[in-house]
Amino acid sequence: MYTIGNFSNLCNVPVKTVRYYSEIGLLNPSYVDPVTSYRYYDYDKMKELKTILILKKCQFSLDEIGQFLNGEYSNNLSVRLQNKADELKIQQEQITKKIKNIEQLNKLLQNEKPIISEPALSNCYIERRESLRALSLRKTINIIEIDTLVKELFERIYAFQLTVDGKLLAIFHQKDQKQNKADVELLLPVKAGKYEGFLTTLPEGNYACVDMKGPYSELHYGYRRLKAWLTEHSLSANGMYMEEYVKGLVPLNVTNPLHIKPNDELHPNDFLTKVFVKIG
Repeated sequence: MYTIGNFSNLCNVPVKTVRYYSEIGLLNPSYVDPVTSYRYYDYDKMKELKTILILKKCQFSLDEIGQFLNGEYSNNLSVRLQNKADELKIQQEQITKKIKNIEQLNKLLQNEKPIISEPALSNCYIERRESLRALSLRKTINIIEIDTLVKELFERIYAFQLTVDGKLLAIFHQKDQKQNKADVELLLPVKAGKYEGFLTTLPEGNYACVDMKGPYSELHYGYRRLKAWLTEHSLSANGMYMEEYVKGLVPLNVTNPLHIKPNDELHPNDFLTKVFVKIG
């Protein structure tokens, strides 16, 4: 029999690994000297250790290997091996997918393209818009407070007993990107009523427009596209640029203005916003 040192050398396995396998009952010594407590291993233990190493390479856990050595599932080892092969195939597919993602990301970086794809923009176009009456609310706010401003506008709709007649609009009169603040005016089209004097009028006329599908944080792409298009076509803006929230956080059908809640079930990538400006 071999001492643990010779045994580990012959099997090319570290001594501490042999000891650990012994401690967990996976590979018991062939003989333990009752006086010195030295452990000795014979040739059969070499075969046993070789079996352990082979099964480990096949992704079996030490518990599973112990069960196999105890003969608990030796009859269905073939099934177990097939299951392991299936698991490895799944891992292989996942690794292949990760490698592909890494390669695509690296390709984007090499071509100096943004990691996050730009939002989808429509072609710019001119739209004839009729005169529009809207209840407006203008304040300088922190951008993250805009939900509160929307809520306040709807509360006024309720207070004046007005009927909403269009989609929410916004005009950013001024923006301070560093301070994350903006002088913003929200407008909600309404049907004319007894509070006519409180309403703001957006004039009829031709408006240059672009539609953007994507999160609100990317709307600057829409502004940039529209401004460039006006320049290309020698057109001039006649007023402030506006945003119309066609599909987004504001629900399309508001039944109770006092209890309006953001439509947080819609993914920001699916938001649809129109950026437009009066021309001429």
